[in-house]
Parts: sequence; C-alpha cells; structure tokens
Amino acid sequence: MKKALLLLALMLCILLSACGGNHPISGEVVEAAPSALIIEKSDGERVAVLLEENIYIWGMDEIDGEAYKAAPHTGVRVSFYPDGRADALTAADGTEVKTYHAEHFVHIEAFLTPEAAVLSDGTVLRMWKTASFGTIYQTTDGIELLREEPPVGPENYYVGNVESFDDLSETAKRKVLKFYEEQGKLYDLQAELERAWKAYREDAEGFSSFVVRQETAPAASAEGVFYFVTELTQTISGNTVQISPICDAFDRESGDKIPLAQLFLCPEEELVGVLLDLAEKAGSGPADAALQAEMEAAFCMEYLYFNSDSLWIEFPRGTLPSQEHTYVVSVAFTDECKALLHPRAVPYQTAE
Repeated sequence: MKKALLLLALMLCILLSACGGNHPISGEVVEAAPSALIIEKSDGERVAVLLEENIYIWGMDEIDGEAYKAAPHTGVRVSFYPDGRADALTAADGTEVKTYHAEHFVHIEAFLTPEAAVLSDGTVLRMWKTASFGTIYQTTDGIELLREEPPVGPENYYVGNVESFDDLSETAKRKVLKFYEEQGKLYDLQAELERAWKAYREDAEGFSSFVVRQETAPAASAEGVFYFVTELTQTISGNTVQISPICDAFDRESGDKIPLAQLFLCPEEELVGVLLDLAEKAGSGPADAALQAEMEAAFCMEYLYFNSDSLWIEFPRGTLPSQEHTYVVSVAFTDECKALLHPRAVPYQTAE
C-alpha cells in the first residue's frame, strides 16, 4: 500500500512538472559515481545529474532503485526533471559538463542486456530492455532500428461486452495458456531486423524505427466455443504498419483447440463462396465477379476470424492480384450466416 502511494505521488510530480513547462532530460548513462550520473542525450550532448540524498531512484522490475543509487553503473538509460543548475562537473575526458539538480527523482527507463543481435552483414545491435516498450534494437552508433513490444494476452486482457479468459473453465485456461506459450512468436525477429536495417540503409534521413507487436484478445464466445484473435502488428515501411489477425477457437470446457473448418456445417471448399454471396447481398462484399473469383481462389481458413457480431475475411496484401492493399470483407451474423455454423459455435451477440 505504501509503495502504491509513493508511486502515485511520483506520478503526480511528473504531471505537475509537465504542466509547469519543465521538460525532462533523458539519455544513456556513460559515467556513474555515487554522487552523480553523466548521461549522453540523443543529440550527443552530455550533461550530469546529482544523486543527492533526497533524490529517489525509480527503478524497473529488473533493477531496484535503491540498490542502483547505492552502486550506480553504466548500461542504463535514465530521465529526470531538472530543478536548477549546479556547479559543472568534469568528465573522465577532462571536459566540463552542465550539471543539474533533479526534481524529486531519477527514473531508470531501460537497461542494456548482455545479449546482442547480429545482422547478416555482421552488424551488431545492442538490445535495450525498457520499462514500458519491450526491447529496443539499436546500432552501436545509436540508430534505433526496431522496437519489439512484449506479447499481450490472452489472460488479463478484457474487451467490453465480451467474455474474457477468466470465464473459461480451469482446465480450459491451462490448455489455452499452454497453446499460446508453445505457439510463441508468429514472426521471425531476425527477418524483422534485416528489413529494418535494409530500410535504414536505403533512406537514413526518412527512416522511422520499425515496430513488431503481438496481442491476443478475446474476440467472441458461444455456448460451447471460445474465440481468441491474435493481432500481429508489423511495420511495412515508413509509418505504415500491417495488422494481421489470426483466429483460434477452443472448446470452452475442455480447452481443446478446434479447427475453424469444423465449426461450420457448410463444406470448407464451398464456404468462402457462400460467405461472399451473403456479404454481397448485404452490401459489404465484392460486387465485381472477377474480384470474387480472385477471393475464392486465394481463400484459406487462416484468413477467417470471428467477433461477436460478424465473421470477417481478411485477404492480406499481395494475395489478390487486382488489389494493392489488404482487402477485408465482413459478414454479419444474420440468420442465414448463423445457419452455416454448428449451434454451439454461434457467438453470443454483443449487447446493444
């Protein structure tokens, strides 16, 4: 309780400082002593912050703040709100650096891991574990190539008007968690890093850090089936990202995974045509016969996913010859659509 109140007080300090127009200073600790830290900002300037007795070190799960204050070291990134200038300090190379008092606390934002990633051309990337944004992959000269955010869900993820992981049986919970743990990442991290490095080398000035993120959330539930959708977010180029949904269905009592094709009364080879006809009838599908033919040829069950009100078919970019971008079709759960499913698999409808 006391710790929670302390964190609340610190957050209030941040808000008050920001409202007062006081901007934080952040950077990598390049020299550390019990009395002060010298940090290098993103623009290359070096400044120092005093570790005075009244200053609290706000740590991370992996770095205890009090322990760090007692024995500060390099290999971390910190931020602080300045509270006036102090006498300049002399760095190890003999240069004097601006020195500041900190306002209330110094926040440890990230630490450098012992591991490093190596690209195909031998380029070594430093790996920074952050408090909030997962792992940052950075060149040794400070270029941030990729942010790999920590996976989210399926537990502790809640969606309005949809049952959650907590509503499964205990047996089902264990099996669902085991499935997602064994499935792991749906992306190739090395390939993501190589793509980011290639994009940077082609346009260094216009480059923005790539991101990759994987979130598994409850999507719908039925009498006998529970649906989760995993969204894989990947940078394609610049500020353009692609979000790919992957749907998995589980028996809500046993937790056994159910292939999506087994949820339908309609044969798998006929399913996409029937769904597209329903979508076209409702005005949400392709009116062009040639485009529908492309969709029927390209369709696979992995493109299908559920939510409480509709079935969705998402054709990824590049799968339809006539379409430059991802193409999405929705099929509302009308009586005709529900009739395609086993009754125990028809999702409960979202409350109005």
